[in-house]
Amino acid sequence: MIVKKRTPPLKLLQTETLLDRLKPPNHPKRSLIELDLKKRKAGYKGEITVDYHLSFLTDKKYLIFNDVRLPLAPDYFQIDSLLVTPCYALPIEIKNIAGTLIIDPEFNQLSQHFNGVETGYPDPITQATRQKLFLQKWFYTNKLPCPPIEFLVAFSNPSTILKMASGHKRVSPYDKMIHAQNIVREVSKLNTQYTREVIDLKKVKRLLLSQHRSAYSSILSAYQLTETDLIKGVRCERCSQIMGREIGTWLCRGCGHVSRTAHRKTIEDYFQLIKLSITNRELRAFLQLSSAKTAAEILKALNLKMTGSTKGVVYTKEF
Repeated sequence: MIVKKRTPPLKLLQTETLLDRLKPPNHPKRSLIELDLKKRKAGYKGEITVDYHLSFLTDKKYLIFNDVRLPLAPDYFQIDSLLVTPCYALPIEIKNIAGTLIIDPEFNQLSQHFNGVETGYPDPITQATRQKLFLQKWFYTNKLPCPPIEFLVAFSNPSTILKMASGHKRVSPYDKMIHAQNIVREVSKLNTQYTREVIDLKKVKRLLLSQHRSAYSSILSAYQLTETDLIKGVRCERCSQIMGREIGTWLCRGCGHVSRTAHRKTIEDYFQLIKLSITNRELRAFLQLSSAKTAAEILKALNLKMTGSTKGVVYTKEF
């Protein structure tokens, strides 16, 4: 059963918001950001496809954790999908790559041939093997019995053609590269191979959920942008024009829409694009609001963590 559901990745949401607020329409970085958004949407779509196939594993002995990120000093490691049973653990690396894929074990490389274009990718087996090692270390670090750990690289697009490079056979570990629709079959094989119970499912479930931490990074820094590249102000929920403040409400002079809460989406945009903390002055600048008193009332209503006092108060969104 699915214990941790998958949600749209923050990086995808940040990219959508950035395109929505990027100025001007012909900004030199727009085409690059649009391409990245397309890739991130495709990746998320592929993950959802794998989730569908994993959803058939309904027995209580299966715990499925989607998009889990765990601490392992000095940093974290991330797994697209993790299946835990009493007898073994199975991290799954998900790929959504179209066309014909040729795996070359000699150079640890994956080559994509699609629409007459050849593109090289790192060998996903190397990546999956590294995740397996990280997961083993995570069990040891948390003083848990380490179960047998297998791995799979699941290709979500059913039309993708997988081939070995000339002179190479599909032997271990490259037999772990499969189409997503074959996941349940592979799990059935592992159920036959591993029958001794090693894992305390309740304890592992509690630790995995409590230790998971989402990643946050600046999308502006990633594209070498600053706040000056952004459209500021409260966007109308109907026509997307910038709204003005009118006696406790927001008024769109374009379509006449009135809202008391339109600022909430704009503040969320700020947190996604800029940083997870904000001051009264920074809020006024981003909302294009003149009143410090109104800004204070808005910030108070958000129930954010507060540090400092008087004019030095900083409001922080927990992530």
